[in-house]
Amino acid sequence: MKKIVSLIIVLVTLGSIVVPVNGQTDALLKAQNYWLNNQELSGLDAILTVEALGLDVEDDKNGFIVNYDFAAPVNSYGEIIKYEDMDCGYLSKSIMALVSMKIDPSKLLLSDGSIINLIEILKAKIDDDGNVFYGNGNLESSIIYTMYALSIVEPDYDLSKLGAKLASLQLDDGCWGYNGAWGGPDVTGWAIGALSLCGDNYQSSIDKALTYFISIQQDDGFFVPSDGWSVANSNTQGCVVWGLLEYDVNSVKTGVFKNSYDSLMTLLLEDGAFAYQADQDYGDNYATIQAGLALGVYENGSLVLNLRSQYEEILNPQPSISAPEKNVDYSTDKTVLSVKTGDNELIITGMFMIIASGGIYLTIKKVF
Repeated sequence: MKKIVSLIIVLVTLGSIVVPVNGQTDALLKAQNYWLNNQELSGLDAILTVEALGLDVEDDKNGFIVNYDFAAPVNSYGEIIKYEDMDCGYLSKSIMALVSMKIDPSKLLLSDGSIINLIEILKAKIDDDGNVFYGNGNLESSIIYTMYALSIVEPDYDLSKLGAKLASLQLDDGCWGYNGAWGGPDVTGWAIGALSLCGDNYQSSIDKALTYFISIQQDDGFFVPSDGWSVANSNTQGCVVWGLLEYDVNSVKTGVFKNSYDSLMTLLLEDGAFAYQADQDYGDNYATIQAGLALGVYENGSLVLNLRSQYEEILNPQPSISAPEKNVDYSTDKTVLSVKTGDNELIITGMFMIIASGGIYLTIKKVF
């Protein structure tokens, strides 16, 4: 009996180390390696997605090429623009992207040598009624990203007037849309994530949006508006899933919207990109960004909270003692190099388990 029990211990120990020692899921590894292999980050959304996936944009070993100059910014049309003239949505994403890259947006150095405070510029674009400057953009999404950005860089900022304005823009069927004209699930996902930053103050609006999601969710988990203007796709699905995760992670992981994430993962391709819809076997650039962000938040936690912690570290850097860097050749294969998911501890644990199980095996061998 003693031998049997000992053998079971060995088998359980050996079985426990079959999982990847870095603790990453297959889906997360695919998405990370997609960006590591492609390297080029075009636009602010790509930077945020890479951050959500747990990769360090600023780490030279990862080899990312950021095709955006924060010192001399341009608008979505590639035209040079001053931060003072940016709409709040684009300005807010700029702030979030800078924090992702460990750059303080309150002390941004421009190409002309001047230093500006993007946080104060953003706050100056908000009036007493919660309206924000949105230029040629979208009012709803501009308010949403303003709430996200301020929650990150000024956690004590009173978001109530922004939340009240956003709630007032909710349409009768529970969704949000584009300058109040028509709505859809994409912006609605972002909206519930933003309103959740105000605690329970706008729970009635969130509940109305959740009812909307239930009404348009298909049996396979995809969110498709009933009026037929869209199809099941990873872009929309990623937007909704991200918002739901920021609001309540359990609603996606174990709750009523669990199959929404499962359906999104059916569009993940082997190379780590996301197909736009089920009948496509090639990746779609923007869908890969939106869906990848949702995947990253599902695996690594809230993007907003993680960026908030990162900004606190920027403001209050802690001294660190690092071991001398070893000579490692990264030139051959592009795999995950710099992540923020506790890999070092997991690798050490895995090595310890391997050594321990080897010792147990030799002990049992003697017994038998």
